[in-house]
Amino acid sequence: MAVLITGGAGFVGLNVAENLLARGADVILFGPGAPPPEAVTSLERHPGQLSLVHGDVSVAADLEAVFGSHAIDRVVHGAAITADLAREKRAARDIFTVNLLGTVELLEAALRHGVSRVVQLGTGSIFGTAGTASAMLDEQTSPAVPLTMYGISKYAAERTAVRYRSSRGLNLAVARLGTVFGRWEYDTGMRDTLSLPLQLFNIAEAGSSAVVHKGAGDDWVYVIDVTSGIVALLDRHDTPEPIYHLSAGMRWSLAGWCQHLKQRFPAFRYEFTEALEQCTVGQSASASRAPMSIERLKRDTGYQPKFLLDNAFEDFFNWRTRFPSFGRPDGASLAQGKPAPDGA
Repeated sequence: MAVLITGGAGFVGLNVAENLLARGADVILFGPGAPPPEAVTSLERHPGQLSLVHGDVSVAADLEAVFGSHAIDRVVHGAAITADLAREKRAARDIFTVNLLGTVELLEAALRHGVSRVVQLGTGSIFGTAGTASAMLDEQTSPAVPLTMYGISKYAAERTAVRYRSSRGLNLAVARLGTVFGRWEYDTGMRDTLSLPLQLFNIAEAGSSAVVHKGAGDDWVYVIDVTSGIVALLDRHDTPEPIYHLSAGMRWSLAGWCQHLKQRFPAFRYEFTEALEQCTVGQSASASRAPMSIERLKRDTGYQPKFLLDNAFEDFFNWRTRFPSFGRPDGASLAQGKPAPDGA
């Protein structure tokens, strides 16, 4: 039996696929575009069987074709357009077509074909300004007041999924993700803003400088932890809750990330400012969201984040050493940084 990953060419999908393939699972990556060849080559080294299927999650015939040609037992539904304001203005219909109507088509297909488990990927963006109103965000008690078309469409998709669980008997859980970064992150054409940690890494690697807003978002979670949480939800078929937060469960420190970068890339210069107009990176990430509580996920799956600031940096730096051009805006490979002398 196989696992279907919608949005499979995205970096979260690639990481989930890597985890499952390493365990010997059959994995189908489904989406409108193919993953980068470098990622495919790496995934194909694992013992599981990898299949790539071109299709649109909002097109019922495309879903019917993939379900009809593979013995799909479980689904990770990650297909989404993560839109910025510019895309909202030019393609609002597309955002809702993929994020909401694509979810409906996927859930209907899962029911038709007797899928045993669906894990749908949600987002902390549903909290909007309410995400800054408390010290910790809870799945049940924190209000969702999404502001962006992305957040609004994802919240509608989340509520739709929960309704399919309660009224149609679909065995499903929604994993609301914190702000994810890490291995295999790149510009897919569906994500309009790369993560701040990756942007800063690229700037540091190039020996350039960055000015970052003091209030930039800090609810980061490393993709390896996210992957372990998704797979844990996929493996456990009887989770009592319909919605789980999947994040680090704590605030991150962008200053700490920059300090690590400075140690590895001594030419890197950075500063933090309260003046948004002075920022050279992260201008759209000026609102810092409260951490999302992960107590329910820990209780029901044993999830425990292992890649906090230090471990995440070391893992990403080592991974980037193996794939030096991946995720870079120009695709070029730069010389790897050396540890700086103490006190640099």
